[in-house]
Amino acid sequence: RRYTAEFKKEAVKMIIIEGTPVKEVSEQLGVPEGMLYSWRKKHLDDLEAEAPEGAQSPKAMAEELAQVRKELAKQKRMNEILKKTVGYFSNPE
Repeated sequence: RRYTAEFKKEAVKMIIIEGTPVKEVSEQLGVPEGMLYSWRKKHLDDLEAEAPEGAQSPKAMAEELAQVRKELAKQKRMNEILKKTVGYFSNPE
């Protein structure tokens, strides 16, 4: 099956920018996960080649964004635990 460049770009955008897991994008679009990973790599390689001298690497930015998302998810989980703990201790029974 052949995919347009626009389709590939939108799929990669869902993965990199929106943070949608590759497995979920694969299921939504009906594209094998391995193909999505290769599109993502090619897209980042292309951006890397086009990046101006001295600018932050697109690959580094994508990695940083993924790391920030992980940290945010961890903090949200911690916040939920703290809310439950406060509720438990503030409700004397």
